[in-house]
Amino acid sequence: MNKQKVSILALVIAFALCMAAMCATLMGSMNANAEASISKSSVFYSEGAELVDGESGDYLSYKISDADTGSLVKYNKNLALKWYAFTDEATVGDAGAVQYFSMTFALQNTDFESFKIAMETTQMSMSKDGKTVNEIVFTVDGSNLKASVNGAEAVTVGAADGDITLSLSEEAGLEGLGDFAVNVKSGDASAVKAGTFTNIGMNYAKYASSSADTPIAPLTFTAETAAEGSVTFSIKSLNGQSFRLNDNKEITDDTAPVLVIDSEIKQFRLGEKVEFDYIAIDVCSTVKTPERFYLVDGMPVTEETDGAEETVEAAFDDAGELVGYRELDTSKYFFEDDFAEGAFTETGYGTLSIAYKLEDNNSNSAYYFIEWYAQKDTATGHIKMVDPRDASLTNARPEMAFYTEDGTENTEKVEEYQAKVTEASMKDGKSIQVGSGAYYYIPSLKPYITDATCGYTDMTFTVYYWTGSSSVQTVTGDYDELRIPVNTEGDYAFCVVPTNKSGNAMVGLKENGGKTEISSSNVMELKNVAVFTFRVEYNGAYIEEPETDEIGYVDVTYTIDDFEIIALSGYKTEYALYRFVAKQGVSITSLDQLKKAEESGTIADLGEWIEIKKYDSSLGEDEEDNMYEWNPTSTLSFVPQEKGFYKVTVTVDDQQGKTETLPTAFKIINITAEADVIPGATYWLQNNILSVVFLGIGVLCLIAIVILLVVKPKDKAVLEAEKARKEELKEKRENRK
Repeated sequence: MNKQKVSILALVIAFALCMAAMCATLMGSMNANAEASISKSSVFYSEGAELVDGESGDYLSYKISDADTGSLVKYNKNLALKWYAFTDEATVGDAGAVQYFSMTFALQNTDFESFKIAMETTQMSMSKDGKTVNEIVFTVDGSNLKASVNGAEAVTVGAADGDITLSLSEEAGLEGLGDFAVNVKSGDASAVKAGTFTNIGMNYAKYASSSADTPIAPLTFTAETAAEGSVTFSIKSLNGQSFRLNDNKEITDDTAPVLVIDSEIKQFRLGEKVEFDYIAIDVCSTVKTPERFYLVDGMPVTEETDGAEETVEAAFDDAGELVGYRELDTSKYFFEDDFAEGAFTETGYGTLSIAYKLEDNNSNSAYYFIEWYAQKDTATGHIKMVDPRDASLTNARPEMAFYTEDGTENTEKVEEYQAKVTEASMKDGKSIQVGSGAYYYIPSLKPYITDATCGYTDMTFTVYYWTGSSSVQTVTGDYDELRIPVNTEGDYAFCVVPTNKSGNAMVGLKENGGKTEISSSNVMELKNVAVFTFRVEYNGAYIEEPETDEIGYVDVTYTIDDFEIIALSGYKTEYALYRFVAKQGVSITSLDQLKKAEESGTIADLGEWIEIKKYDSSLGEDEEDNMYEWNPTSTLSFVPQEKGFYKVTVTVDDQQGKTETLPTAFKIINITAEADVIPGATYWLQNNILSVVFLGIGVLCLIAIVILLVVKPKDKAVLEAEKARKEELKEKRENRK
C-alpha cells in the first residue's frame, strides 16, 4: 500500500467520523422530539413532599404532609388563565373560542383536615403585598367534598372520591375586570360555582422566583392533616396537558403552547410596527420564537403557475400549515401601498389578519389569529389599520363614565366607585395604617374608563391628591401602580386622569363649557373631573419582619434588613439580640418550631432566650459580648460566635400612647457551624447543545484537514524521482558486491 492510498483512506475515515457524529446528534435530536417524553419530576416543584413512583397508566402523584412541616408542591412556571383557540378544526376565518384555566386532580385519601390550592398572580389594583393570592380550600364532609374560596362559606361540590376539575370563567359583561368565577366539578356532579378569584391583573399568572422583590408561585398545593398524617393527590391534567405516565413512567408532552395577550387591541397604525403585549406559554416545555404571518384584505398572495399569476387561497394545507399568508417580519412597517387602492378613501382604514404559529421544543405547534383577541372590523372580522393623520384619531382622548360630555354627573357611577374608595380605606373594621411608609391603594378604575384607540392596561394614569391643609400633589403610574402616601391622619381627596397609548390625556371641561388640559392648578375647578374622598386614622405603630435569609454562619457577619415600621414621625425604637438555650433533653429540630412557640407564648417549655449585650467600647474586643459586634445604633448586624438559634427583636414607641403595650416584632435566625457552598445544578450543556455539536464537528473536520496536510499525497513527478533514486541506490549496492 503506497502513501497516497494511506492518505486517501485517512481522509475518508475522518470524513466518516464527522458524518457519523453529525448523524448521531441529529438522529438523537429527532428521536427526542418524536418521543416528546419528559421526566415526571420536571414540571412541578416539591418541598418536603414525596413524588410517588407510579406505573405506566397512572397519573403524576405527590404525597404531602401537614403544611406546618413545610411540605408543599408548586407549579413554578407562567400559567395561562385566558386565551383563545379554534372553535373546532383549524380553518381560516374561524371566529375562535375563549379558553380558561382548567385543572383536573384526584385525592387518593380523604382522611385530612383540609387540602388547599393557592393561586398567586399580579394585580389589577395595587396592594401592599404587590401580588394577589386567591385560595380554594377543600374539606370532606362524610362522602361529600366541600370547597371554600377566599374564606367564604364552603359549598358542596360533589363526591370526594371522584376526579375534581377546577376551572375559571368570566361572567358575561364583566370580562377583563380581573375577577374570575371559580367552578368545581367533582365526580359525576355538575359544575358548581364555588366563589370568585379577584383582583387578577393579567390573563396569566406570571411566575417570579424566590429571589425576586415579589416572588410569585402560580400554583401551590398544601394540606392540613393530623399528626404524622398525609395526603396523596394525583394531577391528571393542566390546561389540556395530560399527566398520565407513559410506558417509561414519564410524561408525554403532546400539547401545543398557547398565546396569551394582555393588550386590548383596538387598531394598528400606518407607519408603526405591529406590537402588543403577549406571551407564549407551554405547560411542560419552553417555546421557540413565534413565526408571524399576515394577510391584507384585498391584497391576496399570488404565485406564478405556467406563466400566469394565480391567487393562493388562504387555508391550512394537508400538513396543517397556513398558506396564502405572507411572513410578518419584526422589522415590518405598514404603509398605505400595502393595502388595496382606495382602501383608506372608502372606509378611512384598511384591514388585515395576523396569525402566530407557536411551537415548543418537543415539536408541538398551533396557530393563533390575533383578531380573536382584538376589536374586529364588522365587515371583515379582521383588525383595523388606521391612518394616524386622521384628525379623529389624533384627537382621540380617554373618557370616564362619571360625567357626560357636557359635564352632567353620572350619580350612580360616582356613588358606586365612592363606595369602593371608602372600602379600600378600611381593613378589619378599622382604618388602614397611617404614617411614614403607609399608602392608600386606589381601587381599579377599569369599568369606568374607555378609549377608542387602546385598552385600560395600555394607559398611564396621573393621580391628583390633596388633604385639607396641603396643595395638590401628583403621582403617575400604570394601572397596577396607583397609590397615595398617607403620612398623616385626616381627610384625603383625589381624582385620576388617564392618558392613552398615543399620549393624549383626558380633556378637562371648564365652567364656561371650554375645554382645557388638566393640571394641578385647575383640577379642582373642572366640571367633568370626579373627586373621591376617604378618611384615615392613626391606630398605632405597625411593624413587619424583614425578609432576610433565615440562615447564617459562625464567624460570618449576619446583616438584618431594616424592620418595616409604619408610624407617625418622631417614634423611637429599641433593638435587642438573644441566643437560645434549650432545656436539657429538649431537641429543637427546626426554626419553625421556635417561631410557633414564640408566637403561642410557649417558648419556656423549650428553653430560654439569653440576651447578648451591646458592644461596649470601654471593654476589650474579647470581653463580655463584644466579640458579637452587636451595635444596633449603627447597624443591624452581628457576628455569631457559636451555632444555634438567635433572635432579634424591635420595640417601637410612637410617643402617641395609642396602644396599651408597645408593639414588638422579632426575627429568628438559624446559625450553622460553617458556610456550606452547595453547587447548583448546571444547564450549560442543555442550553448550548447545538454549539457543542457544531464545535465537535468542527474539531473533527480540523483533524481531517491536518491529516490531509501532514500525510500529504505526493504528485507523480515526486514519486518518479523517488523511484529513480531507489533504482540508483540498488545499482550502487550491486556494484559493491
